[in-house]
Amino acid sequence: MRRVRKHLSFANVMSVVAVFLALGGGAYAAKKLSGKSIKNNSIAKKKLKANVLKGLDTCPSNAPTNIRGICISGSQGPTDWDTANQQICRPQGLRAPTIGEALIIMTNLGSGETWTDEVTDLTNGTRGLVTAPGGPTGQIFAAPVGSSHPVRCVINATNPTS
Repeated sequence: MRRVRKHLSFANVMSVVAVFLALGGGAYAAKKLSGKSIKNNSIAKKKLKANVLKGLDTCPSNAPTNIRGICISGSQGPTDWDTANQQICRPQGLRAPTIGEALIIMTNLGSGETWTDEVTDLTNGTRGLVTAPGGPTGQIFAAPVGSSHPVRCVINATNPTS
C-alpha cells in the first residue's frame, strides 16, 4: 500500500478521474442520443462524415425531381404570373423559383422556360421569366404580367447533399 501511495499525486489522481469522466460521458451520450432525439438542422452538414446523408434527400411527390437540393415539379401551365404563383404553386405547398434557382433548373433541364418569383418592374408591369440556355437573346427576361408561360414549382429538399 505504501508503494502505491508513494506514487499517488494530485496530478495522477486527476488524470485517472478525467479518463473515467471522458469515457463515461461518451458512453452516456451514445446511450441517450438517437436519431429521433436530434432535431432537424441542429448539426451542420460540414460536421458530418462524407456521404452520411447520401440517399436521404427527400422531395414531395408533387415536386419529385431533385437538382442540387431543389425539388422541382413538372412543367405546369402555361398561365399568367399571378396564377402561377398564387393558384398553382402555393396550394401545393410549393413556390415559384427564384431567378438563381430557375437558372440552375433550366440549365440542367436544357429546354423550356419558367416563371420566377421575381417582380421585376423593369418596365411597367413585368415579371421575371427564365428560359433554358442556347437562345440568342439570353436566359433572363422580363415578361408582361398578362402573358402566358409555364411554371415549375419548387421547394427545398430535406437533407440536401449537393
